[in-house]
Order: sequence, then structure tokens, then C-alpha cells
Amino acid sequence: MREPILRAVAMPPRIFLAPFIPAMANFVIQAAWMFILIGMFNVNPLVSLITILLGHIFLVIAGTREPHLSHMLQAWGTNGPATSHNIYKERGVKLAP
Repeated sequence: MREPILRAVAMPPRIFLAPFIPAMANFVIQAAWMFILIGMFNVNPLVSLITILLGHIFLVIAGTREPHLSHMLQAWGTNGPATSHNIYKERGVKLAP
């Protein structure tokens, strides 16, 4: 086997020790809230930077427990819970009529 394939599977991408996708989502959401708070309530941006740092520390801890957190979130987003409307009245979710 080739080494780049093994490295990509064994060590998923990270940003400052946190999984890539949750870290980017954390930054985007926190930055949006920062600009909203600055615009509406004239809040000091350092308060928002502290929340960004706390969120990132939480993601680092979660990433050390589950290194493939980004891949798990991607898989859950595409699959999600199975929902279906049954044609006949039965218990449970039936994917076929």
C-alpha cells in the first residue's frame, strides 16, 4: 500500500489540534455572532474571541477522544435518521411498501 493513503486514513486533517470541519464550523458561527454582537450591542470583540478559544478547546478535547470526528459528522449528515411514510398502517419504519 502507498503511504499517503495510510496517512490520510490514520490521521485526519486538523487545525490547531482540533478536527478540521468542526473547527471551521466553530469559527464561522462564532465570527458571525461576534459581528452581530458588535453591530447591535457594541460589545467588545475580545469577549467573542474568548468564546472562540473555549469552543476550540472543547473541540480539541472531543478530537482527542474521537480522532475521526469530521468523518463521523460527514457520514451522519448524508445518512441521518431514516424517515419514511408507510403506505399501510404498521409499526416501525419500512423503507419499502
